[in-house]
Amino acid sequence: VQQDADNRYVRLVLRGDLNVERDGQITYMLHEGQFISESGLHAGLGLRGSVPSCCTVSAATDNVEVLRWDRTELMRLLELHKSIERALKAVMSWDIVSKLKSQRSLLASGKITDVERWTEKRREQTLARYKAILQNMLSHPDYLNKRKGNLAKYREIHHIEMSEHVIALEEMDWTVA
Repeated sequence: VQQDADNRYVRLVLRGDLNVERDGQITYMLHEGQFISESGLHAGLGLRGSVPSCCTVSAATDNVEVLRWDRTELMRLLELHKSIERALKAVMSWDIVSKLKSQRSLLASGKITDVERWTEKRREQTLARYKAILQNMLSHPDYLNKRKGNLAKYREIHHIEMSEHVIALEEMDWTVA
């Protein structure tokens, strides 16, 4: 997965470790059982189609294996089977906690030499992810209207301020209504 490239897949790490980087700065690592490119699934956004990647994900070890789902097909499956959707949301909550713990471990490992730059790149990654989610939702107006509450929940979880929301809209030539 390359930073800024369109990505239509949600992936699950089955084996191995992966580096997640923003502008060449490692921001965290992924391990077995963690998701890649879930883009707000934990908040019930259920995006379809492609979403620009906010980071580059690359193998950190040999023999990395991932399982991938087409994002649109996965969302259709979740709509048809609410029990799978509920289970996946629960797993996504664990995934977020696991990624936060991974960031702490990365800091403790000494692999991060410039903590200020690391913090800056993590925040840029968060804002780029939000903008990609917003861009996807704006391209599906009916879907956006149904999920505005979920988007607000996502902003709250990830500490996206209203001013940052407005900037993301302006960068896509939209205005606040």
